[in-house]
Amino acid sequence: MTAAGPSVAPVYRRDDAFSYHCGACGRCCHGKRIPLGPYDILRLARHFGLVSGEFLRRHAEREGPWLRTTGDGVCVFLEAGHCAVHADRPLACRVYPLGRWVTAAGEETFRELPPHPETEGRYGRDSTVAEFLRRQGAPPYLEAVDRYQALFYRLFDALQAESPGRQELAGVVPEMLGQAAGEGEDPRFVEWLDADGMVGRYCETHQLPVPEAIDSVVEMHIQAIDEWLNSTTGARR
Repeated sequence: MTAAGPSVAPVYRRDDAFSYHCGACGRCCHGKRIPLGPYDILRLARHFGLVSGEFLRRHAEREGPWLRTTGDGVCVFLEAGHCAVHADRPLACRVYPLGRWVTAAGEETFRELPPHPETEGRYGRDSTVAEFLRRQGAPPYLEAVDRYQALFYRLFDALQAESPGRQELAGVVPEMLGQAAGEGEDPRFVEWLDADGMVGRYCETHQLPVPEAIDSVVEMHIQAIDEWLNSTTGARR
């Protein structure tokens, strides 16, 4: 298959034949909206020696948990045509040129995203989706995003229940918890996706040592959100 890719994107599962060889042209870093989850944020924050909240304030768009771009729509981490954070790039960048969909029942599928018309990437069928994901270092990201997904649906429901008059939340998916609280204030996603901040407060409340390893921070972040959800939903019963 040529660099242009197929005209109709097929639906893939992990054991289906697929391969993609990046041409390092940097064209996929233009005109994209890259979503950020807690694990993405932690990896990128550590790359710069930052805590997650500070990374969000510096490098995330205020309208939602997306990676900031320049005025002409180029990723802020594209330098001299190359990704400056490649080792810690977000999941969306790792699975590209595939997009991932997971149903409420947990059924996972992948589809090819429209490529840049001048991409130098090469598509093929000499491997599998699963092997492509492994080579991109995606498994720990996928594991984290799946753990957070159900939790954020619960969180979204709880936030709706707290603010029943906010009709604008009705059509918003959990990934879009980034509604700004008010002028000059941090967006709501900074509070919930700031794993370091939430874990720090949780550890202070429970008199626990603050973990340093990313996996340990993720574990305690999930525990903190789950505890808050249980106390909130319990109070409403």
